[in-house]
Amino acid sequence: MFAAVCARHRLHRIRAQFCEDIKNPEQSCWPSLKTLFLLRFWFVVFPCSDYRHVVTTPSILLICEYLMRCPITTGRDTVIGSFLCSMVLSVARQSQKFYPEAVIFLRTLLMSALETESKLLQHSQFYYLSELKMLNPWLRLHSCVSEVQPLDFPIVMNIPESSPFFNSDSFRASVLMSVCQTLRGFVDTYEGYNSFPEIFLPVSTLLREVARQEYVSGALQDTIKDVSELIERKADEYHMLRQPLQMRKQKPMPIKLLNPKFEENFVKGRDYDPDRERAEGKKLKKEYNRERKGAARELRKDNQFLFALKERDRALREEERTEKYGKARAFLQEQEHAFKSGQLGKGRKRRR
Repeated sequence: MFAAVCARHRLHRIRAQFCEDIKNPEQSCWPSLKTLFLLRFWFVVFPCSDYRHVVTTPSILLICEYLMRCPITTGRDTVIGSFLCSMVLSVARQSQKFYPEAVIFLRTLLMSALETESKLLQHSQFYYLSELKMLNPWLRLHSCVSEVQPLDFPIVMNIPESSPFFNSDSFRASVLMSVCQTLRGFVDTYEGYNSFPEIFLPVSTLLREVARQEYVSGALQDTIKDVSELIERKADEYHMLRQPLQMRKQKPMPIKLLNPKFEENFVKGRDYDPDRERAEGKKLKKEYNRERKGAARELRKDNQFLFALKERDRALREEERTEKYGKARAFLQEQEHAFKSGQLGKGRKRRR
């Protein structure tokens, strides 16, 4: 409990600092290495599968806010965003919740690997967002990369932002490989969603376009094609299961007509139910209700009679008490009158 309270307090401080940093366009508002490790530590310590948790829920909301509001200004920001998406993936595997912010950010990274003059980029729905109109080709390759090395995140985070490492093609290829692996994880996690084709088919189109770039080849190109084919295969399965909307084929039901039944020699109060057992049951129930009401009526009469007796006794006692009180009051008044008139105590001798 104390750990959760401390984590909540720390989250409030991180959120307040983020709100202050994002107001300054010249300062990077992405989380620091310490904050990233702290968020990762909380996801390990506290449960991520709860519907709502005091630590993990605001933590994942903060990560999604980072992904949506922080602009990409350097190559280092792409690494931080990719790492945040991998953390969102680890949470989504446990909670089975949909986080569109991570998918949108991964699509943004894929768009940064395309040429600015690409027709696909021009007609993309994300192109019309003001935050992405000035999107730079952060992950666009300018030469072939023979071998893609995995990123060592702590080492990359300690490299200065102005380092030429972030402009190298090996770095860009490593980030693209990480993006593809994260996308594969999201595809496997969200494959049970009915809206899977609408979510991931635009991503598959982007992957196809990235794979057709001039300098994308080798293992990176194979990975991109594998993820794209996986998305298309799963989307085709959903399309095969879907059925077009059709009018309901059902004949109109006619209104049921009932002919009234009349009794020629009708007697009021008599039960004409053909089911004799049901008729006997109704008769017994009616008799039971009559007896119950009669018993309740007799009980009310008895209660009223007892109440009348109690009231009479109380009235007699009150009358006797009033009579005694009157006699005592009359005696005291006589004594007071005799005392005031001097008649009281005349026969006594005066003491010396």
